[in-house]
Amino acid sequence: MKLRPALVVAILALLCAGGGVAWMVFVWGVPATSSAPSGGSFPLAKPDANGLALEKDHAAVFQRAFWRRPAAEDKILQAERRDWLDGSSGVQKWQWYITVQPGAAFRDWLLKDNPFELVVVAPGTELAPLSSPPAWFPAAGELAGLSRYRNREGRYVVFHDPANNRLYATDAGGGFAGAKQ
Repeated sequence: MKLRPALVVAILALLCAGGGVAWMVFVWGVPATSSAPSGGSFPLAKPDANGLALEKDHAAVFQRAFWRRPAAEDKILQAERRDWLDGSSGVQKWQWYITVQPGAAFRDWLLKDNPFELVVVAPGTELAPLSSPPAWFPAAGELAGLSRYRNREGRYVVFHDPANNRLYATDAGGGFAGAKQ
């Protein structure tokens, strides 16, 4: 098949235009758009004199714990997140506790789809002590009889009480620096 000169010129022009756009993106980067999520999507609560910021907004704690918003059928019974801040508003360490009566979709997502790569803890395995749980969080003796899941590091722990359709969960970790402006 013989290519016409006009067709060859058109193809070369398209390739050059595409190459030019690719070069501009490489050199200047992708421009920010207003639809991009902001870095401050989780504002911290006001810290006390010791630098402890205590968040008790159930939906906010749920979203930060599970990286999704609660659905209408998810009942958050108790929730608390603690952020220990340094002088420059960077988080030195954080910890959260939550009790949820989950809807079927959330329970299946968390325990079957398993986005946090939780593994089942064998029954009878000794429970590592929880670090300063709030008064409303069940005691170790109550949690011992429940199904237990944890991540590889062992800090992200979910207790499942199928008889009462309850999830008790906790996690803790090191901090992160505040965003530089």
